[in-house]
Amino acid sequence: MLLTNTLTKKKEEFVPIDKKDVKLYACGVTPYDYSHIGHGRSYVFIDLLVRFLKFLDFNVTYIRNVTDIDDKLLKKAEKAGDIMLYKKIAHEFTKLFQKEMKKLNCTEPDFEPKVTDNIDSIIEFIKLLVEKKVAYVVDGTAGGSDVYFDVTKYKNYGELSGKNLEDLQAGARVKVDERKKNPADFALWKGDKKFWDSPFGHGRPGWHIECSVLAKKFLGEQIDIHCGGADLVFPHHENERAQSESLHEKTFVKYWVHNALLNIDKKKMSKSLGNIFSLKEIFEKYDPMVLKFYFLQHQYRTPIEFSMSMLDSSKVAYKKLVKLFEGTKIDEKEKFTISSINPDEVVFVRTMIDALSDDLNTPKFLGILFENVSQIKSDEKTVILVKKILFHLLGLTLEELEEEKIEITPEIEELIKKRDLARKEKNWTEADKIRDQLKELGYEVQDRKI
Repeated sequence: MLLTNTLTKKKEEFVPIDKKDVKLYACGVTPYDYSHIGHGRSYVFIDLLVRFLKFLDFNVTYIRNVTDIDDKLLKKAEKAGDIMLYKKIAHEFTKLFQKEMKKLNCTEPDFEPKVTDNIDSIIEFIKLLVEKKVAYVVDGTAGGSDVYFDVTKYKNYGELSGKNLEDLQAGARVKVDERKKNPADFALWKGDKKFWDSPFGHGRPGWHIECSVLAKKFLGEQIDIHCGGADLVFPHHENERAQSESLHEKTFVKYWVHNALLNIDKKKMSKSLGNIFSLKEIFEKYDPMVLKFYFLQHQYRTPIEFSMSMLDSSKVAYKKLVKLFEGTKIDEKEKFTISSINPDEVVFVRTMIDALSDDLNTPKFLGILFENVSQIKSDEKTVILVKKILFHLLGLTLEELEEEKIEITPEIEELIKKRDLARKEKNWTEADKIRDQLKELGYEVQDRKI
């Protein structure tokens, strides 16, 4: 199996640190709002990776954290009238996120730790960094002290993202905090009397420290794969790497694997541009499997230019797949691995699996699938085998799609009746006129023989 490693910028053969055991960490959401389609893309990719590793007979331990305390969360709570409402907000949006992942049939992580349940471990980690003199304490501004990581103490800083430390120092876009030793130094602990006590005074964790701590706690000092969207490479993952390797003095992650971003009208999604689509609103119009299939039509490292018209095209293609496997029963709880099949029996199945082995090339995989539809149809064993592959490796349920509910108002109902009457009387001009009228109102008419 080949994976593109963000650190080396090369496609590399995947060889776990410990033979058949794979330790995989993925950054979770900050639950301060509805999850959006960018999150959907990232976790569909991670789901595919986890499923394929298990298919290749690896034992995977998958961790995905929940950032349930963060600046954005606290700002939202403050706007609601009480900063401590962040707990309630985080709880509600975490539950919604988990439900949406289930709708996308994404593999549940083995552990999903919350930051607020691991404050003691975070404080201990920061304390050790301070003792090693790679982090330093300064007076805070909200009661308590701040702790910063000194980026100059980590010689490989900037290597993961390809950024030069000198350029980062010189080009700091925000006003430099004079308490910092270097402009690029980042917060490990933010002093604030409203939160937890620590050797540095009351405060709360910075953003980056949590993932270093949780990865160590649940997976150990070294892990095989760290996933996330390309927007996390800098500063989040760069800072994670610096913290962990400075403390443990060994390689933190063997393979850094990132999915490309999703754009709308050639622009990055952002609240300021008002171009964010939540999973909630997409699922109101499309079956979650259509969205998952849409993501899988793109290789995870290829940027996606999202549009509803492309989603409509994916729906048409996915419906064909559903129709192809209609009535075919499989054991969904079966442990389906590479040893379960003999790829030599069906040549195109081998090439499909080869495509996934080559950096999870799902477009090639699906291309081979659609090229061989007639062969799949011709043999019952092949139909069952391919459905198992799509279900267990890609996580596609292939269930019949729920048709969208169309609201028929009395006005529309009256127009439909008038058109039916015109057609019965063979008044085609009037029938066409009403059809065009219905189309303008957003209703497509499909005629059947009278």
